[in-house]
Amino acid sequence: MLAFERSSRGAAPVSKDVSAQIQETIMKIIAGLLGGFILAVLGAILVTTTFAASPEKVGSWGAIAFLIFWVIGIAVALRAKSAAKAWRRLLLSSAVLSFLAPISAIIYTGSFMATQVDTASEYAGAQAAGAAIGGGLISGFMGFVGFFLGVVFLIIGLLVGRDKQVVYVER
Repeated sequence: MLAFERSSRGAAPVSKDVSAQIQETIMKIIAGLLGGFILAVLGAILVTTTFAASPEKVGSWGAIAFLIFWVIGIAVALRAKSAAKAWRRLLLSSAVLSFLAPISAIIYTGSFMATQVDTASEYAGAQAAGAAIGGGLISGFMGFVGFFLGVVFLIIGLLVGRDKQVVYVER
């Protein structure tokens, strides 16, 4: 169904198809829901890992962070020019959050050592060494997983939704 525009010569069909606009909006909503879910999961993992040393607060903070990141993902998708651009922005944002995973593990290690290691204990050195070794393992694992997830999201994000440009080379 075509929309009509009033002009001096009468009604003329407008080039924009209303059903195509509705379809594009639906595709942006789907991109916001699915891509925003990926973004929300990664954001919640970052928040919960960062604040895991205080377990009485981290559960609610993780849930709130999940909802906030999901709303941000939906808003980013709806404000994009097209569904492909929405996916591009969401995947690049997910790549950034994936690359931040080892930093959250390092912050967790520091806060765990500051709050959970008993410095007055006879075995304070062993507690600190164990926390440092465990934190190093967690940081290494998060770095490994975060790096590969980040690379996948980055490559897909850079390939999806880009403007097609043709370059002519003259000899």
